[in-house]
Formats: sequence, structure tokens, C-alpha cells
Amino acid sequence: MNKFVGLDVLRFALAVYLMVFHSIHQYPQYTTLPLVELANLGGFATSSFFILSGFILAHVYFGRTTELRGGTREFFVKRLSNLYPVHLIALVLVLLVSVVGTRGFQQFAVMSLDDAEHFVTLGTTETAVNFVLNLFLLQVWYPLYGSVNPPSWSLATLFFFYLAFPFVAPRLLRARNKYRLVVVLWVLYLVPPVAATLMHWYSPAAVGFITRNPVLRLPEFLVGIVVYGLFREGQLNAIYESRARIFAALLVFAASFAVAAWLETHGSMSTRYVVHNGALMPGEVLLVIVFAGLTVPSRFAALATRLGNSALSLFAIHVPVFLVMMKVLKLLSIGKSPLWCASHFSECVAASKEVVPSMATYPLYLIGTVVAAVYFQERLVAPLRDWIRGRFLTTRPRAGAAGARSL
Repeated sequence: MNKFVGLDVLRFALAVYLMVFHSIHQYPQYTTLPLVELANLGGFATSSFFILSGFILAHVYFGRTTELRGGTREFFVKRLSNLYPVHLIALVLVLLVSVVGTRGFQQFAVMSLDDAEHFVTLGTTETAVNFVLNLFLLQVWYPLYGSVNPPSWSLATLFFFYLAFPFVAPRLLRARNKYRLVVVLWVLYLVPPVAATLMHWYSPAAVGFITRNPVLRLPEFLVGIVVYGLFREGQLNAIYESRARIFAALLVFAASFAVAAWLETHGSMSTRYVVHNGALMPGEVLLVIVFAGLTVPSRFAALATRLGNSALSLFAIHVPVFLVMMKVLKLLSIGKSPLWCASHFSECVAASKEVVPSMATYPLYLIGTVVAAVYFQERLVAPLRDWIRGRFLTTRPRAGAAGARSL
């Protein structure tokens, strides 16, 4: 089975991009950085990841067939055992950071299209409801507020995609005119953001619904499945036949990305929905296609696979790691000893609020978080995943089952 090491490189790169998107804007100095507008497209990373997920899952669970390998139950156990431990541990980390933070458990982000952060304080009942929704990856169905762990909305959306996959993937892979199907899915994906823009639906609930509702985001995942169908049928081979065509595909992506980044930073509010949902899909599809055919030198293949496998963990833990790093650096910058801060906690916190973080340590955060994510995945998530799979997938030995591959 083709391992698509190039796609491991891509999913790791997308996770790093999202990490930068969520962290670099916390530094006041970021506005002076050259080309910083290119770090403003967080929606690009999640959209590309959804397309990539559809492509990879179709390859792993269908290959050259239209029958789901291992059956529906095995698929659900394997996918949820990979997703849920990452989510739960990251959620606990965020809550632990919040205990020593200045923002209370009852404060939630309100969805908005602008670049500012807006928080509201909820009552006890509504807070409890939101925590339960976050716990079970259902928060995207209540569009008014952001997630407790901001990136986890994408995990909640993936959860819905996994539920749909065994039922929609066989039909998509059997479709005859897959190019036309890709165009139809793209148009369907564009309808909600275009309609919301024309109707001026910019309330928090509308923003949350349009940008994060799993049903509205489903076309991205479905397109990834269809593109894999095109790949396995050899209909994309023409792209790989010459470097000029690969370069042209990358050029189309780069141009669309640059225009979208400019619109996201300098454009009017009327462009935000479409840039976030749909405008970049052709470029994102081309990016996945190019990396699917990328040949990684054998000496780097193992490292690329490790980094790719850690992408989901990097998605999930980079926010709590960043919050911890910022708090530690600010406390160290006020010139007080840890013992003094322990006995004068409120004074320490108040003093740290006045500290302007320095970007000198930012590269250390990026490198440290990547290393932490790799070990988090390999030493904590993977053993938990394997234990869950062993617990729920243990059956009587069957002929030929010994060589089954686990994703």
C-alpha cells in the first residue's frame, strides 16, 4: 500500500501553520514583520486538512475497492480511538492552564469575523452545558461560542465526518464523472457563505454556523474522497508527467493563497465568509494532489511519517503549550522569585499582565511544541489508542487477519 509520505509532510506543515496562526498575533510586534499577512489564513489550514483527511481515509479504508476494509464497527473504533484521547488530554491541559490564568471558567469566546477577541461571562447552567458539549465534541452544533480549546472545533467536525464516511465514501468512489462531482461539491460549499454575505448575516450565531457547522463543511471532506478516486483511477497522472505542470499547480495555489491573505487582512467584511469557506478550495485540492505525488528521500521518510502522525496532536495541544509558555516567560520577566510569586500570587499575576512578550523566544516555542507533540503522540496517545483498540476490537483469530494494517 502506498504510504503517501508526501501527505505526511503536508499535514505536518498545515499543523505548524495553524500553530503560527493561533500564536503569532499574541505578540504586539507581529505587525512589523514582513509578509505577516500570510499568517492570517487559519481557515486555509483546517480546510486543507479536511480535504486531506478525506483523501487519506479513502486510500486506507478502500484502496482499489469500493468496500470498507474491516467493516463499519472497526472503522469507528479505530478513528475515535485516535481522535478522542487527543481531544480529552488537550482539554484537560487547557483547563489546568485556566486554573492559574486570569480568565475564568465561565468566560467563553463569542464567534466573530473580525480580528479582535470577544468574551462573555456565562451563567452556571450555560457554562455547564458548554463544557458538556466540548467534552463530547458537540460544541460545533451550538454556534454562538468558541471551543474551550480553540482548535478542538476542527476535531469535533472531524468526528462528524468520521460518522458519515462509511456511508458516503462508497457512493462517491463509484461515481462516474468525478470531475463534475468535485465542481458540484465546490458550488454547494460556496452557497452558504455567499448567501450569508448577501443577507449580511454577521451575528455571532451566524458566524459560528457558517464557518464551523459540520454539515456545511462536509463538502471539503467529500471532495478529498472524490479526489482520491480520481487519483487511484489514474486521472491525475497528467499532472505528475512533467515538472512544469506541477509547478503550474503550485503557482495556482500560491496565487490564490496570496490573494486570499490580502483580502483577509485588507479586504472588507463582505469577503471574509467566502475566503474562509470555499474560495481557496481549488488551490487546496491542487496542493493535496501535488503532495500526494511527492517523493520523499528514504533517509527522511521515517521522520516525515513521525511528524505527520503527530499533526493531530499538534493541532490539539499547541494552544495550552503556548499559554503555559507565555505565563512562565511573563513571570520570569517581572524579576521575582518563584517562591515569592507562590506566596504573592495575585500580585505576581497583576505584574505579569504589564509585561510585553518578546518574540525572541518564539522560535523556541515552535520547535519545543513540535517536539512535545511528537512525544505526546508516541508516548501517550498511541498507547491509549492501542489499548482502546485492543479492548474493543479483540476477536477470535480469523484467517488472514494477522497481517491487517492499523492506521
